[in-house]
Amino acid sequence: MNVFDLKAWRQTNITEAYSSWLRLSVSSGLQLWQPGALPPTLLAFKGLTQSLDPSWHVAGLGSRSFKSPEEILKSAAVLHFSGPAKPWLEISNPVVRSLWYRYVNSSNILVRKCKIMN
Repeated sequence: MNVFDLKAWRQTNITEAYSSWLRLSVSSGLQLWQPGALPPTLLAFKGLTQSLDPSWHVAGLGSRSFKSPEEILKSAAVLHFSGPAKPWLEISNPVVRSLWYRYVNSSNILVRKCKIMN
């Protein structure tokens, strides 16, 4: 999860730093680092990042064994359904599924055709 201060981004010319590392990675046939673009990104942003409060971004919601107090889930700014048990699948955690349903636009014709709503 990334949140960017665009003013600071422009002041540090991070675009050039990132582009430079990415070009080096691509010119090597993506053999310098695995997986792909993440290492050049980490190099470009080295020393320029801050951690987010873990309650702000709740990850791992696609895990069947997910355990988190419901009040944290309800107050989080970002719910990240990482993992195989996506909330629209039957294998998902019922608590997580109910949170996800709140944000689904059930009036959308394509959503209704997908039959992902109860």
